[in-house]
Amino acid sequence: MAITLAQAIRNAIGAEQAAEKFYLNMAESAGDEGVRRALVGIAEQEREHATRLEAMAAALVQGALPERADALVKNIESSPGGAGAAGMDMQHALEFAIEAENSAILYYDALAGSCTGDASAFFEMVGKQEEAHAATIREILRKAGLR
Repeated sequence: MAITLAQAIRNAIGAEQAAEKFYLNMAESAGDEGVRRALVGIAEQEREHATRLEAMAAALVQGALPERADALVKNIESSPGGAGAAGMDMQHALEFAIEAENSAILYYDALAGSCTGDASAFFEMVGKQEEAHAATIREILRKAGLR
């Protein structure tokens, strides 16, 4: 199934917004201050991704973006599957987050490969930031002796 650039960007914005909420919810339940700060930091970066994606859309897409993300959004980051993570303990939520970040990396790599110029560089940069998120989460698990 082909997806338009406009829909791909809308999906990415939806996923980034959901990821921000997911990380903020995880941060609220974190017992360790260092973990809480790391999760809030990731949430802030996810918010920045959504903001920058909206700006990128204005530059790349003729007309308005689709009103909402489509079913493909469930394959990116923690959206909407992250809603089910609310009942998970911290270890399982963090493991879920790593899987979600890995999905986001693949999504942004695919977008980078399908665009040129500034758009390609932007999607590549976001993919690298998602890699850093996954590394941060793996480090949290390692420090907690959970991995």
